[in-house]
Amino acid sequence: AVNKGGWTPLHIACGNGHASCVRVLLGAGANKEAADEDGATALFIACQHGHEACVRVLLDAGANVEAAGYDNWTPLYAACRFGHEACVRAMLGAGADIEAADCWGCTPLHIACQHGHEACVRAMLGAGANQEAMQKDSVTPLYIACQNGHQACVRALLGAGANMEAADYDGWTPLHAACSRDHEACVRALLGAGANGDAAEKNGATPLYIACSNGHAACVRALLDAGANKEALVINGWTPLHAACSKCHEACVRELLGAGANKEATTKSIGATPLYLACQKGNEACVRAMLGAGANMEATQKDGATPLFIACQNGHAGCVRALLDAGANVEVVANNGATPLNIACRQGHEACVRALLGAGASTEAAQKDCATPLHAACQEGHAACVRALLEGGANKEAAENNGWTPLHAACFQGHEACVRALLDAGANIESAENSIGATPLYLACQEGHDACVRALLDTGANVEAVAKNGRTPLHAAHSNGHAACVRALLHAGAHRGAAMQPDFGRVASTACTWF
Repeated sequence: AVNKGGWTPLHIACGNGHASCVRVLLGAGANKEAADEDGATALFIACQHGHEACVRVLLDAGANVEAAGYDNWTPLYAACRFGHEACVRAMLGAGADIEAADCWGCTPLHIACQHGHEACVRAMLGAGANQEAMQKDSVTPLYIACQNGHQACVRALLGAGANMEAADYDGWTPLHAACSRDHEACVRALLGAGANGDAAEKNGATPLYIACSNGHAACVRALLDAGANKEALVINGWTPLHAACSKCHEACVRELLGAGANKEATTKSIGATPLYLACQKGNEACVRAMLGAGANMEATQKDGATPLFIACQNGHAGCVRALLDAGANVEVVANNGATPLNIACRQGHEACVRALLGAGASTEAAQKDCATPLHAACQEGHAACVRALLEGGANKEAAENNGWTPLHAACFQGHEACVRALLDAGANIESAENSIGATPLYLACQEGHDACVRALLDTGANVEAVAKNGRTPLHAAHSNGHAACVRALLHAGAHRGAAMQPDFGRVASTACTWF
């Protein structure tokens, strides 16, 4: 008779540790090899649950020690998995295969190491288990023990002579594994046994780099104490300090700096220093640690950008303030002609803008096209930055090479809030740009930004201003099909029959059909 899971009375007796019942059932001819739905025999169940007496009764009766169940688990594997040393020793005494692996290539020794069962590990090693056996992913028992932080198992394996440098497919050694999971005790055990602290995986990462990337300061300290190379490069030219700064791990940064790590090392791709990466990610604590150690805050990467640039670009106001407190140059110019203030305005980072202005940044520093920070803020629609610049005395009439003022830029892009901020500051609403002499109202009408049109009209913009092509704002709105702008202009008194150059005809007759 079997239950729903396929268990026979013998399975049940073994699962509950009733050795006397097991004897009775075997004496009555119970099938000791009957398997449940997962392929588990009574011996497997007894080993799984740690019932040594039942195990020995079954072994005495000749139970198959290699009967494999689900995922090819043997009874010995089950005893190791659940840490039942007495059952392990009983199985070993009965000649169980100590290398019988599951479907993933995991041996009983692997599984005992994975779960930290030191007594089982020592029993297996004492029976001659292969401490260099590899799973399908090429990891050894020592690697598994280190990965899971089981120091006692690690020491048992090291005592048995396990290879500390056996690497997986990616080139990771047991030391890499221990460092990745912050298992300091395992790290120190390996280093104390002579493990190579500078072993590099396939991308060049050493255990120190891995520890820094993951923020494991205790492991970093252990590696540095053992003399690990703090300047070892991965394939992209990053050092452990780059990794710690990029991942915002302040404690690791301080450990490396205390050990004398190179603060000015640059990456291969963009020439970034560790300080640049810390500013890029916005970790003020790492930035201040680097600055406190004397990192060069004016170091430029390949595009001419300094740490202050990237902090402004990404809106990390805390980092910006830290750099400014340390005396960073607010007027440095990148290869594209931009200053930190220009970058902060273009990205809309008001707090950075105000910090830069407070440090004396010039509001008039222009890029190669003569665009000022105010132009950039207006073009991108960052009204808060516009107001900050105006409060800081920015020239609202500054013209780009094409003659556009900030008001032209805001009107062309349709940023009403920026338009109103400029108008409130008294910006010239009749300024004409260079190409056709268009006013801000003309551009707003041309692009169909009726909210900007209304703001300009409310301020008294000239609805009859004629561009060099002979067209008025009404012509521009009508020819581009912007009915709302046409209505606003007509309501403001625009002349319906305004003459145009011969090639353009007249606007009045068609415009009137819209109402």
